[in-house]
Order: sequence, then structure tokens, then C-alpha cells
Amino acid sequence: MRYRIACVGRPDGGVFGPAVAAYLPRLAGLAATELWPVRGGRGRDPTARRRGEAALLRAAAVGRTVALDERGAAFTTEALARHVERLELRGEGRLTLWIGGADGLDAELLDGADERWRLSDLTLAHELALAVLLEQLYRVESWRAGHPYHRA
Repeated sequence: MRYRIACVGRPDGGVFGPAVAAYLPRLAGLAATELWPVRGGRGRDPTARRRGEAALLRAAAVGRTVALDERGAAFTTEALARHVERLELRGEGRLTLWIGGADGLDAELLDGADERWRLSDLTLAHELALAVLLEQLYRVESWRAGHPYHRA
């Protein structure tokens, strides 16, 4: 699988930057992965900010799109690995995953996504969501490659 992770904000900054820096190259060693950060929306109106971010996230899309959303499908790591495997068997070799900013994702972007995935029942900061996503995709690809990390 080839992953493009389009996310709002600076993925290398803040307290979760070291986790992103640790897991991005590990995942890229198992599956082609690119991080596509987009600028956060401007202005006071959250709806306008989400719309601006959505346009940038949409422009990053290649292949099948996945919106990370609290109302999305929940997976165990093994179930997600099997899901990714099924997608590849159907000829879906590229996934673009969208992570919204502090205001979440625009409703039209969510409606236009091919899938929605949930990382947790908890609300996560978007920077933390990126770190969790990278770590979980690393586990998925480790499982698919037959490595023991997925059990850790």
C-alpha cells in the first residue's frame, strides 16, 4: 500500500513531533508513505476555517480517501491490516488519509470521503492523531510483512 497522510498543521512541531519523526521513517521502510501538511484555516469563523482546510486536503487526494473522524469505523490492528490487504487485492493501491485541524473536518469533505476511520472513542488533538495513525499503520504493515511488532 502507498499512503499519503494529508494533515492540517505542522506535524514536526509540538510535543508529538518526536513520535511523528520516529514512526514516519519506520512506516516508510515498509510502505511508501508521504506526509502532506497543509496550512490551518484563517479567521474567526470555524466553518470558514474548515472549508479552507478542506480545499487543501482535497487537493492532496490520490487514490482512495479516508477521513479520520470520531464517527468512523473502528478497527483492531489486525482487522485494519486485513482491511488494507483487501483494498489492495481489489486494486486500491493508494490511500490518502485526511486529518483535520482543531475544528475537525468539513462536512462536505467527510461526505466525499470513500471511508471514515476512527482512531479512538476519545477526542484526540490532531497532532496526537497523526502520531497514533503513523504508529498504527506501522503495526499494520509490520503484521502484513510477518514481523512481530504488531503484538507489542
